Amino acid sequence: MADNNNCPKCKKSIAAKEAAATSIGCSGEDCRRRFHRTCVNIDDATFEAIQKNPMISFHCDECKNQSPRAFAAKLHTIEEKVNKVCNGVNQIQGRMYQQYFQFGNQPLQALGASAAGVGGGGIGGGLDGKKHPQQNNLIVVGNNCNSDRLQVVCDYGRWVQVGKFATNTSEEDVIDHLAEELKINKNLVKCTKLVKNDANLSQLSYCKFKISIPDYRFNELFNEAIWPSGVMVSPFTPRSQLNQNRL
Repeated sequence: MADNNNCPKCKKSIAAKEAAATSIGCSGEDCRRRFHRTCVNIDDATFEAIQKNPMISFHCDECKNQSPRAFAAKLHTIEEKVNKVCNGVNQIQGRMYQQYFQFGNQPLQALGASAAGVGGGGIGGGLDGKKHPQQNNLIVVGNNCNSDRLQVVCDYGRWVQVGKFATNTSEEDVIDHLAEELKINKNLVKCTKLVKNDANLSQLSYCKFKISIPDYRFNELFNEAIWPSGVMVSPFTPRSQLNQNRL
């Protein structure tokens, strides 16, 4: 069994006292072996850059030359982790939405009475010290947007305007993109191309879309990470409302 204190290149020992200065560790997830800097041609300038910049890392030849199948397996693992994070974010958003409806719409007097009941008259007690029947105000908002077995009617109150796109970009292209980026069912994405019915697309230099998703996830449309570079996203205001504001 190979000694972990030996350099994999020259097989010579790496002195513990000098390891930090004379050796460098491979950043490969399944590797983490240490090499003499001289054995892997890491000079002082390169070593200093790696130490100072977390975006720069060293990978040994074996890790760099790993098979495409192994690399694809690692990408798949990373994708699964990202999906878990996305699902976690969706659950948090659902709970926030639930909290809003459970507490956000209650008058302050009701909240005060509830707090007084817990602190004074006990659970279920009111200001008069008497027990009153408890009301279950729990609201749960589903967040499995990839399920299409049931037809769901969602609230759509707001829209965004998104552009600029090439004129051959279709509504289906935008819907597919958002379904992939937001991990949301395509049926929940509403998208309309903002061009006149008689417009000649060949004469236009670009096009825009108005987009909406269910209210409880609407703010995700303003996440710049889901859009290609250069795309501009802004709240959409109907022309009729603009005319009213001018009066």
